[in-house]
Amino acid sequence: MVLAVRLEKREQSRLTSFSKKRHVNRSQAAKELMNRGFMMYQLDEHKAGNISLGGLAEALNLSMLETLNLVASYNAHPHVPKDYLVEAADTAKRLFQ
Repeated sequence: MVLAVRLEKREQSRLTSFSKKRHVNRSQAAKELMNRGFMMYQLDEHKAGNISLGGLAEALNLSMLETLNLVASYNAHPHVPKDYLVEAADTAKRLFQ
């Protein structure tokens, strides 16, 4: 698929700078940035609680271990409500007594 995109001067400059730093052409640089942007969007969705860890792994085409490492490296853990943690601690106490 071929995609044509109009870029502002600033965006063109950023793309050119990125491609030079990575030693790739602008097309490859644009693909890499698009993939990184998709990954960051999916991590944000996971952090917001909109997709599960399994859903994130599937969307990014990664194993669960790779996904766990990615979530940890970007600190994209979803917020866990305090009452959920209290309930989980109570359940653990009952199970291990």
